[in-house]
Amino acid sequence: MRPNTVTYTPADDDANGFGDDLQDSAAGVFTLTANNAADSLAHFVTILGNAGTNHSGKTFTLTGTDANGVAQTENMAGPNGVATVTSTKYFLTLTALVVDSTTGTDSFDIGWTDDIVGPTYPLDWKSPYAANIYVDISGTIDFDIQQTFDNVLAGDAPSWVAISALDSKTADTYGNPAIGATAIRLLLNSLTSGATIKISTSQAGNM
Repeated sequence: MRPNTVTYTPADDDANGFGDDLQDSAAGVFTLTANNAADSLAHFVTILGNAGTNHSGKTFTLTGTDANGVAQTENMAGPNGVATVTSTKYFLTLTALVVDSTTGTDSFDIGWTDDIVGPTYPLDWKSPYAANIYVDISGTIDFDIQQTFDNVLAGDAPSWVAISALDSKTADTYGNPAIGATAIRLLLNSLTSGATIKISTSQAGNM
């Protein structure tokens, strides 16, 4: 497979990155002021209630795309009072947010966290050689490189596990996924604003 290098400047958490003090329309629709974090990475989405009302019995539906640009949705219970609820899926884009019951004049901040994943990068699982992964960072970042053995090209939902040599690292690092791994991805656990991460991958093919 050809060598590949990608560089990201991940966006730090932003509690109102998708919208500040938003109210739903009569149809339960929120008008977002942005639809992504502008870093080509997928983040957890947050909904912060700005009033003391309990909205936990209402369903907020997120619509957007995952880290690979594939359409996805998630249903979330709303916040109880001045509190934040967080999605369990990572969103590269958030294109719509609706609630199934009116929230009146209460407003919400919609944003993202710095829990982040990158897109899936397929490997040559038939190769007898493990891929080589080099990670170069600037600033402060805590990251994992994860691997999967599922058939991602066939649309399987992958189960991800950390590569032991690339697990919870905070400095420039080198490591290898297992022979037979089908794909890798970046997982960011925390960061400071302005930090960058460069990932270079190469893998010898069958001889």
